[in-house]
Amino acid sequence: MGHDNYDLLDEINCADRCEAILSLCQLVDRLIHDVQFLKLECVSTRYILSQYMEEADGEMLRMDILSNLTPDYGGDAAYELYKLIMYDGGDPMEFRDYIIKVQQACNGEYPCLH
Repeated sequence: MGHDNYDLLDEINCADRCEAILSLCQLVDRLIHDVQFLKLECVSTRYILSQYMEEADGEMLRMDILSNLTPDYGGDAAYELYKLIMYDGGDPMEFRDYIIKVQQACNGEYPCLH
């Protein structure tokens, strides 16, 4: 894994690659926060929708409420480098506070902006 990160760094050809890499990581961080927000909105909306469906269909939607929402970026060299630089290897998509919000949204307890 570490070797892939160094290969990715070697591909960058700019005057100050550390500044460029940090800027890109900050952009990815903002994008990840957007993905998190949109995922929470989608889950909240699915929960609300499930309340208006026939019981069996609503239950099925609640059981699959997290399906097909966001891809797993783990293993991608750029994402691994981002996690390493910004979060010392931690994955913001797996941070406890975010997971709690997702669980709340699954149960209709997270505020939706509708």
